[in-house]
Amino acid sequence: MQPTNLLENLAGKISGILYYSESEYPLTIEQWGVLPAAAVPAKIAALHAVDANVVQPMDPAVFFHQAERVSDPNDAPIAANAQKFKALHQFLNEHFTGLQVVRVENGTRIPVYIVCHQPDGTCIALATTAIES
Repeated sequence: MQPTNLLENLAGKISGILYYSESEYPLTIEQWGVLPAAAVPAKIAALHAVDANVVQPMDPAVFFHQAERVSDPNDAPIAANAQKFKALHQFLNEHFTGLQVVRVENGTRIPVYIVCHQPDGTCIALATTAIES
């Protein structure tokens, strides 16, 4: 799949999806150009002007398990959102490499990034926010 088509398909996958914490936030696509996976935490620290020690990796399997979990299957919007996360997770695994989840744990408003690489080596981040008090 061409990078442009890949991004268009990714935009479709995140359309209407919300990341739930103590609030809910959409996901947005950020294009970071060619960036090695090892440089992702430093990039995120620089974006937020924080020390590298507050940039914390999270196991992607744990992140997606939490996002795909439905506490009340009768809550249709929550169940639909969980299915969207499941489809997103599958899409990322099929079309991207180096999947990482990184959190900037510097207060109650926590930036969260789902980071991966396109076949051409360019880095894509899906940015959202968690509220944790």
